[in-house]
Amino acid sequence: MAQTIKNPNTISKRKPFLIGLLAFLFLLLIGFFMLWQRYQILEESRQSEMEGIIDVVEQNIDQSLKYSYSAALSLALQIDNDGKIDNFDEVAPQLVDNNPNIDAIEIVPDGIITKVYPYEENKAAINYNILQDSTRNEEAFKAIERRRMFFGGPFELKQGGVAIVGRLPVFIKNEFWGFVAVLIDFDNLIHQSGIRELSGERYKFQFSKVNPVTNKEEFFLKGVSGVDGSYSEHITLPDGDWKIYIIPLDPYQPLYAVVPVAFLILILSGAFGWIIYNAMKQPLILEARVKEQAGELAKSELRFRTIFNQAAIGMARVNSKTGMIQQTNKRFQELLGYSEEELKTMDYKDVSHPDDLVENTELMRKLRNNSIREYSLEKRLERKNGTNVWVRLNVSALWEEGQPATSHIALVEDISARVKAKQELIENEKRFRSLVENSNEVILIINKEGEAVYCSPSLKRITGYDELLCSGNDIFSLIHAEERNLLLEKLKCANANPGKAYAEIVMRVKTSNSHWIWVNATLTNLLNEKNVEGYVVNLRDVTAKKEAELNLVKSYELVMEQNKRLLNFAYIVSHNLRSHSSNLESILDLYDTEDSEEEKQNYMRLLKNVSENLNQSLHDLNEVVSINTNLDISLEPISVSDYVDKTIELLGLQIKSKEAKVCKKVPAEMVVSFNSAYMESVLLNFLTNALRYSHPERQPYIKIRGYKEGFNWILEVEDNGIGIDLEKHGDKVFGLYKTFSGRQDARGVGLFITKNQVNAMGGSVEVTSEPDVGTTFKVVFK
Repeated sequence: MAQTIKNPNTISKRKPFLIGLLAFLFLLLIGFFMLWQRYQILEESRQSEMEGIIDVVEQNIDQSLKYSYSAALSLALQIDNDGKIDNFDEVAPQLVDNNPNIDAIEIVPDGIITKVYPYEENKAAINYNILQDSTRNEEAFKAIERRRMFFGGPFELKQGGVAIVGRLPVFIKNEFWGFVAVLIDFDNLIHQSGIRELSGERYKFQFSKVNPVTNKEEFFLKGVSGVDGSYSEHITLPDGDWKIYIIPLDPYQPLYAVVPVAFLILILSGAFGWIIYNAMKQPLILEARVKEQAGELAKSELRFRTIFNQAAIGMARVNSKTGMIQQTNKRFQELLGYSEEELKTMDYKDVSHPDDLVENTELMRKLRNNSIREYSLEKRLERKNGTNVWVRLNVSALWEEGQPATSHIALVEDISARVKAKQELIENEKRFRSLVENSNEVILIINKEGEAVYCSPSLKRITGYDELLCSGNDIFSLIHAEERNLLLEKLKCANANPGKAYAEIVMRVKTSNSHWIWVNATLTNLLNEKNVEGYVVNLRDVTAKKEAELNLVKSYELVMEQNKRLLNFAYIVSHNLRSHSSNLESILDLYDTEDSEEEKQNYMRLLKNVSENLNQSLHDLNEVVSINTNLDISLEPISVSDYVDKTIELLGLQIKSKEAKVCKKVPAEMVVSFNSAYMESVLLNFLTNALRYSHPERQPYIKIRGYKEGFNWILEVEDNGIGIDLEKHGDKVFGLYKTFSGRQDARGVGLFITKNQVNAMGGSVEVTSEPDVGTTFKVVFK
């Protein structure tokens, strides 16, 4: 044997090197083939994840564009056959303020922007002709050519900012009329798409479009590059010729995951080839190399452990027969929160969610029976702290095919973010379906005889009628008589234009308890549709909205009136009191410098006059403040006729001295809820002014008339006096200290207090007058 070891010819004949090399190459080829398969699985897994995420982004953007299309279509339906839209200022705020997906809306007849909401932020775009702008009209002409809505942009707007512009072409009598355009701020679109939430720490997004003028692709998200990388996944949105890219932050991550295994395969292949090479040698050489090989194997094991523990995904070696965990890497331990010693006392069922065990157990049974060699599964694992984590589990057998089961390797990848995104998408879909099914909007199908053949469940909630009561009833019997003609006109239009929706039919509908509610209806003639064969009517209860609008208008008017009073009061306090204080200061300064006793007495008389004027001003202001701040004003039913008689009797001497004629036409049933002291003051002020400012060249004539207008009582006091020039003094008639007659005894306080007293009671005062003809004061009681 010694001769055999030392004989190179014998070794050469056996060709141990060649055999070892072939074994190395064979094992290396098999290992790399399996590694390539694993790499493909990782690539496909990441590709599937990117596709899932970008599907969510695409759906979000598509949903946003659909909402924008609905808003544009709703506004387009307001344009009549003459190309006019009269209620833009009412409809546009509803469409924009109630829809977070759009930021502005425009009317663009013949390509010229004439109306826009919100106006202040977008008024710079008014009269801008988009069809004459060669940098913008390409996409506008596309919309006209396709006869459907086309989204252009993103681009810089005339009014500033970057936005997406959706233009819906409007055709009247098959002739192009113009566009209805919606503006979506680019940042708003990005927010609605969910890109920032979905990108996380593993991906980035890019948004691009081919410029229709330069035919070059433009990118809009700053600081994002790499869209030309082979690992990016992109989608094209046909509604606007846009592209959205999702780009991995680490495009070579799958490669990094298999590189350690590749090194392991290379090492193991080399070790196996080296073993074969040495096995082919004589036993003495093999014996001489045993220690060296043992050292190499120890190093290989160390390398394997290092690669195993530092892998980017969780790895575990599991006993396939018992299910006990034998070995785990650092990432697996971090994922579940257990130490390696704790995991070695557990089996895979202990860390699995109970609801996911059935499928996992069945796959494990097949793996043990050699029915399968590997499997993939998405499941939940339970952490030590009691929370769950979604993972993608890839299991591969570690025993030779056909041999009894020993152990397998489990690769665990955290996919919680992707599962969460999918779950949120499902929840959003359920929520949307629930909103539709439980909507308060009533949907009716009316046949050509005017009978309701279908009604949605919301009819019961809104009107009190159920399906049986609604079916067979003449629908016009439920409509208020004043709105029936409106409905008939819309019905004629619908008959002439099948398939066209006629919206904003606001009318009153009688409920089951005989109350009237306001509804906003949309009527569409679908008699020719086989599955409908009737008129589709959508009804929305807008009673609360109308009441809210009315209350809002009243509140606004009250605030504006109070603000006006506050400004007026502040001016009076600032001006009048400062004037009095200045006069006092000036007189006192003169008094100090004057030596003559006679002049000092004169200054004291002046000081007394100024003091009396100051006291009168304070008294007037105090009375005004008490009217506006008195929250506990007593109200009682007051007969206006009786109080008019008392006032005429009180002013009997003045009426007689002026030889005035007073004509009273106040009905006895005119009773209002008012404060008695305020009523006396109001009537006394009006009649006193009528006598004081009578015309010097004719007999005074005062007419007092009461009548009802709608639900309110009206009192008019008319005279033939000197009158007021309302063109010159109209905005100052009821102002404090505002006089117009030139009389020395006129103080400008009476009308101001009268108006405040009426307003405090919830009423209003109006005046009509003409110089040298007369004046009429009109009081509207609440």
